[in-house]
Amino acid sequence: MKGSILDFSIQTNTGIISGDDQNRYNFTGAEWHGQRPPTRGDRVDFDVDQTGSAIQIFTALTPSNPIQNISEQLDKISDQNKAEEQFNMIDWFVKCLKNYAVFDGRSRRKEFWYFMLASMILGIIVQIIDAILGTDKLLNGLLNLALLVPSLAVGARRLHDVERSGWWQLLILTVIGIIPLIIWWASDTKRENNQWGQPAK
Repeated sequence: MKGSILDFSIQTNTGIISGDDQNRYNFTGAEWHGQRPPTRGDRVDFDVDQTGSAIQIFTALTPSNPIQNISEQLDKISDQNKAEEQFNMIDWFVKCLKNYAVFDGRSRRKEFWYFMLASMILGIIVQIIDAILGTDKLLNGLLNLALLVPSLAVGARRLHDVERSGWWQLLILTVIGIIPLIIWWASDTKRENNQWGQPAK
């Protein structure tokens, strides 16, 4: 059976596995056969004994999937299972990254503006690193390239939330077009359902 390490205590040498069958299984460190101590989130293969405890636990061999690996790393940065009212800037930023190229649906103001704020802060940090390393805006260019698609995606979802098509973002190609876009992005959620789904909040 496969699952993920939910918790492990070095002090008590016991832990819990969340199985892919949606059940939880207790285990002891004696049943762990990994190269290093079990860590929360580790994927594992295991058997279950007659008492319902996990035995013969090994690190799961999974094919290397870069997208899944990135998603797992983002899960370690931010807990996306908590209520959005408890989200901080990092949580909103991670949510946008996890919805990297999702142009459907709707996004609330917090999601859009916190993503933009985090992107700006990252941009400043990367520019400083570029200056220190003398890489002539190389890292900043790579960051901008990496954030282009999620920026367009969250921008489109934010426009959907105020009953505008995501295609209105093309106005940014004109000098004056940024003004209506900022007004729409700053507008409150339309409370009615629309063709892009339910209100974002």
